Amino acid sequence: MTSLVINGTAKSYTEKLNALDADKLAQVNLIREALLGKDKKVHERISKKCATFNLARKAIAKISINGKCVRLHLAIDPNDEQYQTYPLKDLSDKASYSDVPAMLKISSDLALRRALKLIAAL
Repeated sequence: MTSLVINGTAKSYTEKLNALDADKLAQVNLIREALLGKDKKVHERISKKCATFNLARKAIAKISINGKCVRLHLAIDPNDEQYQTYPLKDLSDKASYSDVPAMLKISSDLALRRALKLIAAL
């Protein structure tokens, strides 16, 4: 029986961002500009796992990258009736996403348009 040997460490958010192709990178930049242009008090903080966008001191959104999939986490209630038409996943049971429980995968142009509509509704 062979043993499993894992070498290396997990990639940081900036390494994952640099590894994205041009289309996904353009999507991330559009989302980032929409969030930063929302209000003058919105600031970006980049950590090892994700980019967090805060309005004053409250987190309103996070952008994370899992493989080649860009994920947008928003500070809205995913179970609200007005958001039932969007494919949002509820991550409120995880402590790291309790402030931003609604997760939307950005995998197409339609998902990008939906994300921009949700950001405008914040």
